[in-house]
Amino acid sequence: MPIDKIDNLSRKIAFIAVIFGVIALVFVCVGISTPNWESSYTNTGVASYSLSGTANFFYTCHFINGSYNNCTTRTGNLIGYPRYSSSYSWMTDYYVRIQNAAGLCIVGILFLGFGTIMTLIMAIIPLSTWINLIPSISLFFACLFMLAGMAEGSRYLLYNNYSANLYQTGHLFTMLTLFLTAFTTGRIHFSRMKEKAVNTIARK
Repeated sequence: MPIDKIDNLSRKIAFIAVIFGVIALVFVCVGISTPNWESSYTNTGVASYSLSGTANFFYTCHFINGSYNNCTTRTGNLIGYPRYSSSYSWMTDYYVRIQNAAGLCIVGILFLGFGTIMTLIMAIIPLSTWINLIPSISLFFACLFMLAGMAEGSRYLLYNNYSANLYQTGHLFTMLTLFLTAFTTGRIHFSRMKEKAVNTIARK
């Protein structure tokens, strides 16, 4: 049985969803890869502060008098991370939480990329109703994993700089992409059902 073509409005909405999905990918990729999720400052005088360090889920960077010094990758007990102390036995627990947060965020990005590609395919190639559900499901899981990653990471890191803001903005665009994709999927399905009903009545 041939699959009905997609109407122009549904195709346009799907393309808009793809645009938002690409924007979301840019935001989350830049956000996850830059170190400024948490920034720490040192008091250098009366009402004077200088940047002393930045951190994300993968590495931390150090500054001396506000000037860049070096960056170090995440270690088992988070040496060099904000609020690090060798006397804190629970630092290894925080390490596991940040490791989990990094993994969840990356899985969310993968779901976002896959869902965006599938939405583009749905807009170009007429697919069956069940296959059309795949983009929405993928984007739903993207939203879920991205939010879980941010929640897990917030148990240790204080999100107070632009990298976290970029990732959070990307998450919002992901939700918007999910809404538009799900709306398009439903519209295509009901359009086909309506056309099928009209054809059935016409044959009678």
